[in-house]
Amino acid sequence: MLENFKSNKNKFKLVRFSKLEINKIMEIYSKKIAIGEWKDYSIFFSKNFAIFNIHKAFSRSPEFKILKYYQNTEKYTLSNKNQILAKSTSLNKLLKLLKKPNLRLIK
Repeated sequence: MLENFKSNKNKFKLVRFSKLEINKIMEIYSKKIAIGEWKDYSIFFSKNFAIFNIHKAFSRSPEFKILKYYQNTEKYTLSNKNQILAKSTSLNKLLKLLKKPNLRLIK
């Protein structure tokens, strides 16, 4: 009976961001919140991937998505409004792209 419980438990495992990964993302997120560039975030977990969504406004769809895949050669993907910006095996490489300032035309 214990063996059945263990096999059923593995069926319901979700892909998640580790504590270290969340800390790295939140470090950038908190800086962008402070300057008013980002407003909110949401996280989604499934069997095959996890998503950290970054929103510029509370009611809008996500501006950026950081995806972490369960099994993939390029484990992380950064996308902007359904357009893939980068894929990498390293989360740090993707986060460097988010650190860049959002350039705007000022009149």
